Amino acid sequence: MFNVVIFSGGTGSIAIQEGFSAIYGNDNYNLDVIINAYDNGKSTGTCRKIFNDRILGPSDLRKNHMTQFKVQKAAQLKDFSSRESVLYKLFNLRLDAESKEDYYEQACELLEESRVAIGDKDTYNLKSLLDYFFFENVHNNVWRRTLEGVDFKDFSIANIFYSASAAMNGYSLRLAGKDMAGILGIKDNVHLISDVNLYLEARTESGHVIEDEGIIVEWDNPNDKITSVMLLRDGQEYIPSVDEETDLTKVRSCKSIIEEADLIIFSSGTQWSSLIPSYMHSGLRKMLATSKAKKYVVMNNIEDHDMRGVTADDIVDILGLNIPVEDITAVVNLDAVPGMNEVKKIRSISGHISGEKAKHNPVKLIALVMKDFFDIADFKGIYVYDLDGTLWDERANNRGKAVGSENMNLFSGIIHSGNTYEHVRDAFKYLYHQDTVVEIYSDFGNVHFTSDDYKFDLLSQEYLVDKSIITALEKVPEFKGKTKMRTSGCVVTIKPLVNREVLLRKAEKVLEEYGDKYEARISGHTSIDIMVKTFDKKKMLLMIMESQGLKVEDVIFVGNETEEGAEANIKETGVRTLQVDDVYECNVLLKTINQ
Repeated sequence: MFNVVIFSGGTGSIAIQEGFSAIYGNDNYNLDVIINAYDNGKSTGTCRKIFNDRILGPSDLRKNHMTQFKVQKAAQLKDFSSRESVLYKLFNLRLDAESKEDYYEQACELLEESRVAIGDKDTYNLKSLLDYFFFENVHNNVWRRTLEGVDFKDFSIANIFYSASAAMNGYSLRLAGKDMAGILGIKDNVHLISDVNLYLEARTESGHVIEDEGIIVEWDNPNDKITSVMLLRDGQEYIPSVDEETDLTKVRSCKSIIEEADLIIFSSGTQWSSLIPSYMHSGLRKMLATSKAKKYVVMNNIEDHDMRGVTADDIVDILGLNIPVEDITAVVNLDAVPGMNEVKKIRSISGHISGEKAKHNPVKLIALVMKDFFDIADFKGIYVYDLDGTLWDERANNRGKAVGSENMNLFSGIIHSGNTYEHVRDAFKYLYHQDTVVEIYSDFGNVHFTSDDYKFDLLSQEYLVDKSIITALEKVPEFKGKTKMRTSGCVVTIKPLVNREVLLRKAEKVLEEYGDKYEARISGHTSIDIMVKTFDKKKMLLMIMESQGLKVEDVIFVGNETEEGAEANIKETGVRTLQVDDVYECNVLLKTINQ
C-alpha cells in the first residue's frame, strides 16, 4: 500500500490532507501526519500552565485530528444531527465564561445536550476529562489551585479534553492523541515527533529573544527578521531526538513511519513556530537522507507573519540547516506573491494551484505533486498493465477485490498478463464495464484477444511447447495428475505444489531430454511453469509493441514485479516501468493518471 507522510503544523497542511482525500478517498493508501506540540498561545498555553507546565500544547494535535475527522467522516457530516456532526461542532467550540465555575457549568450542559447523539460511553469519557481538568477531587468539590486567575474567554473546550487526557496518561500528549482518536472514531495517524515537554523561543537579527510562541507567530517584522528558534527544557536550551520520551510499546514510531514512506511532504505554514521545531530534532536529517521516499516541500502563497521579507529561496536556505533540501522538490504556486512564486536553489515544480483566500486548491496541489511523483505529467502515450496483483488480485480479501474491480473500470491501455487465457478472459467478462475496447495479451503475452471478442490468436508459433513433455513430467510421482498444457500451447503448468525449489530440480532433470530449448520457472503461488527459454514478458512486450505500432517512448509498463520477478527485465527494452506493489497502490496511480 502507498505510504504518505506529511510534516505539518496546525492548519498549514489542510489543503494537502483534503487533496488526498478528494482524489483518492481515505482507505487505499496510508497517510500519517507528523507534528510537534510546542504551541503556547491562547487556551493552549493556559492548559499547559494548569498542569504545572508538564504537558505539551494540544492545539496542533487537535487541529490535525479535526482535519482528519472532516475528511474521514465527510459522508456522516452531511447529516447535521449525526453523532459525527455533534462531535465536530463540540470539538470546534470556544466558550466565553467569567469564571471557572461558569465555564464548567456551560461545558457540562453542552455534554448533557450532546449525550443522545454522542452516546453514554463517550459522553462519560469526555465528562471525566472535564472533571479531571477542573478538579483535584471532583467528589469533594476541590477545584484545581492552578485555575486561579485563569481567563476563560475564547477558551477551546477540546483543548481541555486533550490536555486532561495527556495528564491522565502520565503527561503524554502522544498517548492522549491515541485516546482522542478513539473517541472521535478516526485513524490514529497524527504523531508527535517526540513527547518531550519543551518550550519555544526565537532569536532575531538584532539579538532580541522572543520568549512567547504566540509572538513568534505574529512577529511581522521584516526589519528584524527571526534567524533561529530554540527549544527549552527547564529554561535551558535542549535538542530533542526523534521519538524521545515516546512510549513505543503503545504507538508507532516516527522513525518507522519515515522509513516506510513512499512520499514525504513538508507542508506550507508558519515555519519558525510550527514546522522548523520538528525539523530540529536530532536524527531526523539522517532518517530523511536515507529514506527511499520522494520528498516535496510546499511553498506558501504569501509571506507568513513570522517570515516577513523572506523569499521562497530564503526559506530553502533556512530549511537546509536541518533537513536535506538537495533531495527535496519545491512545490510552487505560479500565482503566489512575488518572491514566493519561484524557487531557483533546488528542483521545483509549479502550477496554477490557487484556491480561496490565498490558500492552495487541494485537488490542484495534490494532482501536481502526484503526477510528478509518478513522472507522468507530460506522458501522452499508452500504458501497458499487468493484470494479477496489479489491476486485480483474486487472492485479495473482499475489500481488495472491491478495489481491484474499481481498477478494472478506471484504467485505459493494454493488458499484458502472464496468466492463462481463461483467467484473463473471465476477469474481463465479469469485471470490465467500460465502453472502450481493450487489446489483451495473456499467457506471457503470446495470446491476443480483445474485451469484446474472446476469440484468440497467437502472436508467434515459435513458443509452442512439445506436448510429449507432459507425458515425461507425469512420470515424476510428485507431478502426476498435476500437469496441464495451457490452452495456448505455450506453457505447461504443474500445480498445486509445495517445496517448489526441490521440485524445480526434478522438472529440470526431465527437460534435459529436450536439449537446451526449455526451462522450468517457479510461478504464481503454487506453480512451476515449463516454457521455451527465450519466452518471457520482455520478449513478448516487444512483439506487442511491434504489432500495435508503438515505439519505446510511447509506452509505460505498470506491474507489481518490475523490480523483482517476471517483469524485472522489461527495463532492458528501454520501456519505462512503474512499480505498484498491490491493487491499492495501482488505484492511487490510476486516479492520478485520470486527474
